[in-house]
Amino acid sequence: MASSSSKTGLLVRQFNALPRPTPTATMKNHYIFTVMPLPLGMKGDMRHSEGRARILTLPSVEEQAKVIVPLLLEAFVTAFDYELPVATAPGSWSTTDDKLAEAVSRRLGALGVRRELQDVGTMTSEADLALVEKGFASWSRSFEMFAPMMPDQNVQNADRACATCGFSPSVDSELKRCARCKARYYCSVNCQKGDWPTHKQSCRAP
Repeated sequence: MASSSSKTGLLVRQFNALPRPTPTATMKNHYIFTVMPLPLGMKGDMRHSEGRARILTLPSVEEQAKVIVPLLLEAFVTAFDYELPVATAPGSWSTTDDKLAEAVSRRLGALGVRRELQDVGTMTSEADLALVEKGFASWSRSFEMFAPMMPDQNVQNADRACATCGFSPSVDSELKRCARCKARYYCSVNCQKGDWPTHKQSCRAP
């Protein structure tokens, strides 16, 4: 479970407190997430609208899930679905890769996300996958229009995420790095303390 003082720990508490509308015939309350490269040749992967974090280049689905989960929680906590009057939790969610779905499910459970949302489904039908591609294409066109107006101050943080809880930097949040090796980053003092028993074995001054 994430430290209560970590950025991810705070997101978990906020997410777990969100109301969860019951699905209806007109509102299924089902969300699909996936990771795709940004358009315009920009480095990194789509991260809602909060900043950038490289995900596809991470070495395993477990490492990918560690970064993806805080982004998912943040998206719902900040009410990214502007058609809804208040921030709400999903009724269910799925992704396009079964291994990633399993890894994200495990990560959600490890962080203490509400039990009914720890299970991530997998999309398999060609129609569903085509719908995702269509949605991303539409988003890409919109991004091309608004990208020049988006803050770009955190491009240098594209490779960084908290070594303990996986939180990645956004426009209004920065990570602190290890004062000795300058190579490991944390979102809070508690996350740094939690990682120290392992990190001290390899921490060396540059």
